[in-house]
Amino acid sequence: MAIPADPGSLDPFTTPAYAVAYGNVLSAIYDPLVWADPATGTVQPNIAESLTADGDARVWTLTIRPNVAFSDGQPFDAAAVKANWLAHAEPATGSAGAVVAAGLKLTITAPLRLSIELPSPNANFDRAVANNLAYIASPRALADLNTLRASPVGAGPFVLAERKPGEQLTLRRNPRYWQAGRPYLDRLEFRVAPPGKSLPEAVDAGGIDLASFSDPMQAKEATDQELGVIRLSLSGGLMLAFNTRKPPFDNPATRRAVANSLSTAEINRRFFADAGTPAQGIFALASPLASPQLAAPNDDREAARAAFDTLTLGGTRPVRFSLLIVGGGQDPNSQAGYIRQQVEQFPGVHLQIEDVDTPTLIRRTIAGDFDIAVSGMWMSDPEPVLYDFLRPGSPTNVSGYSNAVVTEAMNSGRLSTDTESRRAAYTRVQLRLNEDVPFWVYQEAASTVVFAPTVTGVQPYNDGLVLFDRVGLRA
Repeated sequence: MAIPADPGSLDPFTTPAYAVAYGNVLSAIYDPLVWADPATGTVQPNIAESLTADGDARVWTLTIRPNVAFSDGQPFDAAAVKANWLAHAEPATGSAGAVVAAGLKLTITAPLRLSIELPSPNANFDRAVANNLAYIASPRALADLNTLRASPVGAGPFVLAERKPGEQLTLRRNPRYWQAGRPYLDRLEFRVAPPGKSLPEAVDAGGIDLASFSDPMQAKEATDQELGVIRLSLSGGLMLAFNTRKPPFDNPATRRAVANSLSTAEINRRFFADAGTPAQGIFALASPLASPQLAAPNDDREAARAAFDTLTLGGTRPVRFSLLIVGGGQDPNSQAGYIRQQVEQFPGVHLQIEDVDTPTLIRRTIAGDFDIAVSGMWMSDPEPVLYDFLRPGSPTNVSGYSNAVVTEAMNSGRLSTDTESRRAAYTRVQLRLNEDVPFWVYQEAASTVVFAPTVTGVQPYNDGLVLFDRVGLRA
C-alpha cells in the first residue's frame, strides 16, 4: 500500500490518522476498537464487543471481547483502554485525541468493562471514539512513548518487522491476532508513493496494490483504467480558512466579499478538470444531514464589489491581506494565482501569496499566524470533527470563530441519533455559517480507495481507512 512519506511516528497519539496520511498504518498495527461504516453511517464493533450509552447519554459502557492480546502478550482489557485514554488526555502527550479524552471519568467495573462518564451528554460519543480513540497500545509500551513511536505494539493483524527510512515499512502477520484464521496476508508493505507517477498509474504498473487518496482527478483516472475503485462521499472539503481574530477578516462582510469573488464551479473546472464536486457548504449534498437548498456565498461579483467598495472607500483606503498556501507560488495559473486575480480586480484590494511547506502551514494556522489559509477537512459525520472545528477554544478551530447560535446548535446535534433531529440542528449551523463565513469550502471532500484486480476484501471505514484483517489476494 502507498503512503505519502515516511511517518515521523507510529504511536496512536501523535501519528496523523487520516486515510490520506498514516491512518492505514495504525489500522494494520493496532486494529480499531470500533469503526464508522461510511455506507450506513453506523458505528460498528471490532475489538470492542459493544459501546453503549445510558438513558441520557452521559455515561457509556465499553465492553471488550475476551481473549484479545497485544503482540507482546499483554492482555487487551479495560485497564489497557483506560491507560491509553488517560495518555490521550495528558497535555504532554500532544495527542490529537485530547479534545475527546479530556474530562472523561473512567472506571473499571470488570476486567473487560469500562464505565465512561462524559463531561456532558453526547449521544454520538461512539463516533468520537471511532475517530479519535480507537487505537490502543500495549500498557507495557506506554511506559516509554518515545520508543513506542518507533516500535509500535498493538493488537492488530500485523506487527512491524522492518523499516527502511524514507522508503517502506514492512509488516508481518501477527501470530497472536485475536481473530482465528486472519489476517489472510503473510506480509504487508507500506511503500512511500513513487515520484513522477499518479497512484492509479503505480497500481496499474504493479508496484502498488492498494492506495487511498482524496484527489478526484486520480479517482477518475483509476475508474478509466478499470481498477478496483471505492469512492466515499464525505462532508468537509478543501477550503479557505479566514482568521476571524484580526482585521480585515474580523468583519464578516470582508469574508463574504472574498467568497463572492470566487467560483466553486470555476475552481473545479480549472484545477480538477470537472472531476470533483463544487461545494455548497460544509456538508456534502449526499449527506443525510445536509440542507441542499442552503448555499454559502459564491460567485456574486456585484455583491463582492459592493462590499469591497465599502471596505476600501471606493479604492481610496487600500486593504492588504495574505494567502497561506502550499505550492503554486506566484504562478498565475495556479489556484493561488486564480484567487489573487479574482480579488485584485476590485480597486484597493491587494493579496500577497505566501507559499510555504506543509509543516509551516499547519504550525502557522494552529498559531493563528495568517490572514487566509488553504485548509481541508474530511468527515464521515460532524461528530466529533465539526464540533471541534467550530468550538471556541478548540485547537482545531483555526479560524478562531465563535458564535453562540452555532455552539448551541452543535450541542443540540450531539444529543440525538435521530437523523431528522440532527438535520434540524445542523441546518441552524449551516444558516449561521453561510452568513458569517469563517471558512469557505470550494471542493467537496471525497476519499477514494483504489486497488489492483488481484486484491479482494477491501472494507473502507471512517474517512477511507481499510480493515486489514479481511484483505486478501485472489489466486
